[in-house]
Amino acid sequence: MNGLNMIGFGAESIGMGGADLAVARDTSAWNTNPAGIAQIPKRRLDLFGAGATPITMAHRDRFGNDAEVSNRNAFLAGGGYAGRLSGGPVSMGIGVFGQGGTGSVYKDLATPFGNRDELSTLFRIAKVTPGVACRIGDALFLGTSLQVVYADIRQKVFPGTSFVDPSDSSNAFFGFESKGMKGVSAGVKLGVMYRIGGRATIGAAYTSRIPIRLKDGELTANLSATGLGKVRYRDARIEGLSLPREAGLGISFRPVRTLLLATEVNWLDWSGSIRRSTLRASDPDNPAAPPNLEAPSTHNWRDQYVLALGLAWEATNRLILRAGYNYGRNPIPAETMSPLMAAHAKHHMTAGGGYAFGPSWRTDLAIEYTLNNKVTYHNPELPFGPGAQSEGEAIAAHVMISRAW
Repeated sequence: MNGLNMIGFGAESIGMGGADLAVARDTSAWNTNPAGIAQIPKRRLDLFGAGATPITMAHRDRFGNDAEVSNRNAFLAGGGYAGRLSGGPVSMGIGVFGQGGTGSVYKDLATPFGNRDELSTLFRIAKVTPGVACRIGDALFLGTSLQVVYADIRQKVFPGTSFVDPSDSSNAFFGFESKGMKGVSAGVKLGVMYRIGGRATIGAAYTSRIPIRLKDGELTANLSATGLGKVRYRDARIEGLSLPREAGLGISFRPVRTLLLATEVNWLDWSGSIRRSTLRASDPDNPAAPPNLEAPSTHNWRDQYVLALGLAWEATNRLILRAGYNYGRNPIPAETMSPLMAAHAKHHMTAGGGYAFGPSWRTDLAIEYTLNNKVTYHNPELPFGPGAQSEGEAIAAHVMISRAW
């Protein structure tokens, strides 16, 4: 993952380490560089899916926790269509993508309050991307897509725990469970590709910042330590999050006809997108409970710079082999790290291939390996104290089936 985003979309993009801005020749281009859609000769349909499992995804802290996540498997699916209008230079279509998110479930952690409880977040982001692309002559390709984002979230933050220090009422903790928060928002992606001679292509893309709207949910707060029991708040929302502005520049080059090399650099404006969020809850079902709850969280994510390298070798006229590498700077500072935000992976190695069964049908596969990364942190807003550690290592498989006609 590059922050909350996948490193690429579609099996060719993943197989080349996400180095797709100057390649982008299937319908995943609606979510990478929509200018690439104009390279599709007539019509194309792609269906793709992915499954991931952690080799290790662990949380450790000074309370004796050394816990692996309980949610071992994750699956994403999507697809895209593009078609050229009346044989002219303009193509239109749409894509549906599992954009990313984060999700960790720790079902039996020791808490600082002497009990064991669950800590979990399941945060999902998906995109629908209708768009248009145009070919101008033999060298210039332009494209744009509307980025319609759907997001939802479920959380359990020690929901069975409620604590008030009898000697200091300001020292209190009330666990909670939230569900049903979701929302839709939109932005835009712009792309351009330019061919230089017959061997090189330059590609660039820009994506606007997109607010993440999470609202219309409910929250159950454990106020048992105050004598109120568990109180359901019928209106819950999270404010202050967004997907970042992105800008990227890439180049691809063919030193020989059968070998394609690609590289790109991307900037993701996480510092302007995930700084501080606030969970708000209102309309309790118990009139004796506080009418409003508010829980701010400091994030202060840093801008992320991503380098992607990829190659594709045409072993035969039907078989293509691919490999890639993706590096993304960890955007999360140690002082705001959380075991629920498993978004700190930095190094990814990928490999894959594609096989054409004929002029119309083909399939592409890719394997993505996220190298082990450990982060030691002290987040004063979380009850884990100094020396907490988050560790992640994972493997994922991607498949795409395509038809052109």
